[in-house]
Amino acid sequence: MANDPLLKVEDLHVYYGASHVLHGVTLEAGTEPLSIVGRNGMGKSTLCQAIMGLVPSARGTVHLGGERISGRRAYKVARAGVGYVPQGRRVFPSLTVDEHLRLVGKPDGEWTVERIYETFPRLAERRKNGGGALSGGEQQMLAISRALLLNPRLLVMDEPTEGLAPVIVDHVVEVLREIGRSGVGLLLVEQNLTVATEVSERIMVMMNGGIALETNADALLNDRALRNRYLGVSAEA
Repeated sequence: MANDPLLKVEDLHVYYGASHVLHGVTLEAGTEPLSIVGRNGMGKSTLCQAIMGLVPSARGTVHLGGERISGRRAYKVARAGVGYVPQGRRVFPSLTVDEHLRLVGKPDGEWTVERIYETFPRLAERRKNGGGALSGGEQQMLAISRALLLNPRLLVMDEPTEGLAPVIVDHVVEVLREIGRSGVGLLLVEQNLTVATEVSERIMVMMNGGIALETNADALLNDRALRNRYLGVSAEA
């Protein structure tokens, strides 16, 4: 429906055996980018996986544009319009860059293989190389490209700059900003506070499996006590 948020998560709980990982997470997001930050082990990746239908034990509801997607298998969540860039990239070592992209790309979408090569010239240069022969930064570019070629309404990204060189991080940030301006919703999970605040004005902090704080980029960057309390990091972390 027209007045529904793009993403609506209500009372989301996840258990792994006796371990209660997500504790009633509730959030809404529109087409403006939303960054979720937090220390390791706070449940950020589990939240991404639960939204994508990859956690069978998830309890609660997830809606995309007013349509319930929780309880569906991951491929049906993707078909509904959610693209996912998982932590760790997860490219196929034996497939070339071009094969990765051609498997997903459609000629009539806003994001095409040709546009991907324009956005990531390095992938164009490496189009005949296998996924296993790419650097970490190139693999991340490929993982992002693969998700964009689904032409999603919402892009869920889990630690997209993890382990990347600073020059590659800068390029990824520019791409994320372009995505944010394009009208595609962006849910960004990041440990790099600088990246999170450069991409999104709206910031949420996860602690112990729940949303502990919602704030804005300037407030978080300019309040050291706030950062130390919720993140235990400086602005450069």
